[in-house]
Amino acid sequence: MDLEQIVQRVLLTRRDLTREDVLKLIYEKKRSAENYLLDDVAARIVASELGVDIPHEEESYKSEISIGSLVSGLNDVTLTARVIIVYPIQTFFKPDLTQGKLARLLLADKSGTLRLVLWNDKISLIEAGKIKHGNIVRILHGYVREGLDGKLELHVGQRGDVQVSPPDVADSHYPSIDQFIDKIGNLTQKSKKASVLGTVYDVYPMSEFKRKDGSTGKVRRLRLRDETDEVSLVLWNEKVDELSGVKKDDQLRIMNARVKTQPDGQIELYVENATQIEKLVGQALPLPSIASSEATRKIADLKEEGGPFTIEATVATTPNIREVTTAQKEKVLVASFDLTDETGKIRISLWRKHAELAKELSVGTRIKIKNAYAKRGFSNLLELVSRTSTIIEILYGEKVK
Repeated sequence: MDLEQIVQRVLLTRRDLTREDVLKLIYEKKRSAENYLLDDVAARIVASELGVDIPHEEESYKSEISIGSLVSGLNDVTLTARVIIVYPIQTFFKPDLTQGKLARLLLADKSGTLRLVLWNDKISLIEAGKIKHGNIVRILHGYVREGLDGKLELHVGQRGDVQVSPPDVADSHYPSIDQFIDKIGNLTQKSKKASVLGTVYDVYPMSEFKRKDGSTGKVRRLRLRDETDEVSLVLWNEKVDELSGVKKDDQLRIMNARVKTQPDGQIELYVENATQIEKLVGQALPLPSIASSEATRKIADLKEEGGPFTIEATVATTPNIREVTTAQKEKVLVASFDLTDETGKIRISLWRKHAELAKELSVGTRIKIKNAYAKRGFSNLLELVSRTSTIIEILYGEKVK
């Protein structure tokens, strides 16, 4: 085992040390012995003093490593994982003013996830379509660094290599892409990015718009449903063309969409350049029914954002019904009022068709609301909002005296 392998072994065991720390200890050990020690001998002594077991030459050294075992400073890393997301290729200028390229991917194995960074000529694997999300890849001679956000990244430079679908790897040993899918009903305004799988049940026409620079852009909306809820997909520009043939009942897997929360609490997913779309051919399924949360909650039990929730409560204030204009210039009705039960009070906002129902409500009316969602309002107080899947049942009413 040479110096570099010993350093890597120490870093894997002593995560409190950096590569620079270990090399400094080795240098000090050599200096104290007046340079009579060879590099690898000094490294073995330092490793022993640090409590790190270094195998003898006849013992095999396992270079393959899992994502969860990586530490910053590791070099010559071999790692096998599944590609979950392939982000767009980026270009930059080198100090000599020539153009360089890099691409980031999200990898996963059973121990965790990791960003992979490919540089320059390695980008050709993506450009040629040889690396796609879902592939198993083996990284050879990679090196680990911390990204700007402090998270670890595995880099593949000039010395490194990538093997796509290595023959000695079992696909079942790695997490599937669907393990990284979010349920639509679990999306909240705190979500920044989301990946969803669902059935298209409504397709709207494409629209064009003028940008500030005079160029023309495209936008198109779809409605996607899974068994928990439904959501609008907003396709932008080249993604409109990519899904030009989409139709009702198509199965779509959307990876890395941007979550946008509208004033009415509705979640929209923006499908942009960094978003990956996959139409699941041959996997057409009946449009799923949205499961209702049948367990009735008390108002005091609602402590965090999320849903769907079912509650029974009494209208405590007269509904304030008004017309508002959404970010898409759509004029819709919204009704806001307070609800109470024996445990507390909460504000609720009913949108669109549900706001019409609020015209029939008065103080004292007892209602049951299924598939309502909780979110933080402008004052950071928890409130309920309706979505398309919300069901409101009037149980009984009382006349105001």
